Amino acid sequence: MRVAAAFALLSAVAVGVAHLHAQAPAPAATAAQAPAPSSFMCPMHPDVIETAPGQCSRCGMTLVAANPLGTANYRLRVETVPAVLKAGQKTRFRFHVEDPITRARVNDYAIVHDMPYHLFLISRDMTHFEHVHPDRDAQGTFSIELTLPKDGHYVLISDFFPTGGSGQVISTPIVTAGYDGDVMAAVPTLPVDTSWTREAAGVTVDLRMAPSALVASEDLDLPLHFSLAGSGEPVKDLERYLGAFAHALIVNEDLSEYIHSHPEESLEGSTVAGGGGPEVVFHALFPKAGRYRAWIQFQRAGTLSTVVFTFRVLRPGETITGR
Repeated sequence: MRVAAAFALLSAVAVGVAHLHAQAPAPAATAAQAPAPSSFMCPMHPDVIETAPGQCSRCGMTLVAANPLGTANYRLRVETVPAVLKAGQKTRFRFHVEDPITRARVNDYAIVHDMPYHLFLISRDMTHFEHVHPDRDAQGTFSIELTLPKDGHYVLISDFFPTGGSGQVISTPIVTAGYDGDVMAAVPTLPVDTSWTREAAGVTVDLRMAPSALVASEDLDLPLHFSLAGSGEPVKDLERYLGAFAHALIVNEDLSEYIHSHPEESLEGSTVAGGGGPEVVFHALFPKAGRYRAWIQFQRAGTLSTVVFTFRVLRPGETITGR
């Protein structure tokens, strides 16, 4: 699980610019931030640090060369072609990543969840969601072609792990040309679900957790049950998708909290390609109370499906009588 209070939506966003920057000011180089090639970290559990390559003792993921003392945020420059963003228009997004200290182009990335770069496109009203993976060229630049479905504000969330560095989650707000809506007014109040059962591609997905159990600052298991719609027969043929039998992105309504989660049963480092279900359990720690939206993705018979849950996370000690 990757958890980060990594981004807050900006109140002012440039329209139709060719280059977008999303990074914190880089601190001065220090000895503590020097690369530590003898350290190996789990991308899902950064507290698991070893002095030699291997697998995470908690989830089985392959450890990656990392600098556990590195605190500088990498620089990300986003270039769009055409420069002016328009709804319904195919746009090529290019992602240039630079070392926070040397400003050199980053060319080496750890493979995390079967991919070197995860990109999420979310509309500010949280009705549009895409999880895609840009292609990398010989110079190390990632790029992908996307089409914004409607006018308005969006957020691009880049999730990657530079080898020898640390995991990065960088948010880039974008807006279509000519849209004059206020970004803060566009922050939704998410309606909380009254049912935690969803159906997609002939599969019923049940989130089997009491609403009162969703509490901030506590380690939580989020159990999902997969069954065939209609018959209720347990699904036992979920396919591997990004190194696991399911995938989850969870954000709160003001986009200040981000949880990129996979089931604790990781398939990375194995040849397992199918046979998942009917139970899949995610692990999550919600940094603060509030309303969250979760996009759960799973693959079966070659078809990738997404179901959405919206729920409220309680403050410690708070009680709730309904959903």
